[in-house]
Amino acid sequence: MESARHVLIRYHEIALKGRNRSMFVDRLVGNIRRATVGMHVASVWSERMGVHVDLEPQADWSQIRDRVSTVFGAVKLALAYETEPNETAITSKLIHLAREIHFGTFRITTNRSDKRFPLTSQQLNIRLGELVQKETKSKVNLQVPDVNFRIEIGTRKAYIYTQDVLGAGGLPVGTAGRVSVLMSGGIDSPVAAWRLMRRGCHASLVHFHSFPLVEGRSREKAKDLARILNNYQYDTKLYLVPFAEIQKNVILSVPGPLRVVAYRRFMIRIAEKIGLRDGSKALVTGESVGQVGSQTLQNIATVGQAANMPL
Repeated sequence: MESARHVLIRYHEIALKGRNRSMFVDRLVGNIRRATVGMHVASVWSERMGVHVDLEPQADWSQIRDRVSTVFGAVKLALAYETEPNETAITSKLIHLAREIHFGTFRITTNRSDKRFPLTSQQLNIRLGELVQKETKSKVNLQVPDVNFRIEIGTRKAYIYTQDVLGAGGLPVGTAGRVSVLMSGGIDSPVAAWRLMRRGCHASLVHFHSFPLVEGRSREKAKDLARILNNYQYDTKLYLVPFAEIQKNVILSVPGPLRVVAYRRFMIRIAEKIGLRDGSKALVTGESVGQVGSQTLQNIATVGQAANMPL
């Protein structure tokens, strides 16, 4: 009978939290559940310093790997096989896995969360290493092995896996409140949104367009960017704000050199109104000092004065 498959997920920064750590862990578990809806996941639960995802037999690991690796808060994930937490069962499963993999060098890395296990991690590493070496005729390499057999021994189950996949890291989306992002059609503002999401913020997106003065391409690009960013959070709101009439009035009443600043101050005011309705605590832009002529410290400060929220 084939061993049950699991995904072991590790977090780092969350572990540094104090009394509110459970809030971060619960949100991470909830986000993983939402990310894997419809992917034949039996359950998602937390234990000690990680999160476990129990897979149904028909689950596609590659699909789940790609999806979970975008969940902020997850630092590493691995496909693991479950076995009983005793030496006989662990040995049997390890040898079975070793026979299925082609490698020239290997190492064994054991971690015992249950210290009642009769062997130390080092003793088990040596015993299992000798058996794998005898079975596969391969060599031990503790520095740069072709494969690292990792064994996690708990109180009720043991897990064996061979490869870690890097996750998105950061903090779970939803743990730091909501922000409103002024999103243009360029790369800077969606990157700013992504970076805030990675710090635990849930981002609403506000895009200003000038249709029908210009073609509607910017709206379609904003929708495409929102779809991409939605892979990293859930229920992303995109507000498409018609800005043509405001632009017309600014052109008629504001001198040319000041128009860009005027446009942006109006955008800040409108985005703040939308943000207040959404429950946002801050506004986010993709401005980078000196990147273009209008992005001077003076201009950025002048634009920011139009908002009461942190910018």
